Amino acid sequence: MKEMKRSIFSFASVAMLLVCGVFLALSPRATAQMNGGMPGGSPGGMQNGNMNGGMNRPGMPGNQPNGMIGQQNSMQATMEQNFLGNMRRNSLAETQLSKLALKNSGNDNVKKMAQQVIAENRRLNNALDNSTTNDTPNSLPFAPSVPSETRKAEKQMKKLSGTQFDQAYLSQMDGYIKNDKQLVQQASSGLNSPDLHVLTMQVQKTADSRMQQLQQVAQSENFKIE
Repeated sequence: MKEMKRSIFSFASVAMLLVCGVFLALSPRATAQMNGGMPGGSPGGMQNGNMNGGMNRPGMPGNQPNGMIGQQNSMQATMEQNFLGNMRRNSLAETQLSKLALKNSGNDNVKKMAQQVIAENRRLNNALDNSTTNDTPNSLPFAPSVPSETRKAEKQMKKLSGTQFDQAYLSQMDGYIKNDKQLVQQASSGLNSPDLHVLTMQVQKTADSRMQQLQQVAQSENFKIE
């Protein structure tokens, strides 16, 4: 009888030890350690609040996808290059038309405006040459060239004189001044370069002054701008 009681006691002790072992094995600390995690039951690989070594990899602010910063810089540089290229194109066309106006126009007000455009564009070109983009200073995706429509208009204007020439010149300048202002508006909302911000303000001021001068000349000479 005593031997039977001893066996039952031994069996109960072993069972108790097994239960305690299972309880400890399933505790949060033991479970986390089994999963390779930190004490306290954090997910495996969580260190300093970052999952699997951290989404915030070195050199990547926030949780931005890899390569996003490079894409943004590339897009910004392209926008800046396009703005500089388009402004050079407009400056070239305006200068050529104004030089033609000095030869073919007989109107002092028109010639005065043409001389002013040439001088202003010379200063603008210097500013464009000194402007930089984010990645490639003084680099342009294309060389400036006069649009084909302007070349055709210029060819026809060479055959004109007097009032007909003046109206054609002012009409061409009207179109380019409006395009200058449009380019500035687009650049102001999309470009971040401080240098280009100063440049766009300069172009905007010049375009406003030219438009006012053009309207005054057209009104005084009774020209119709088409």
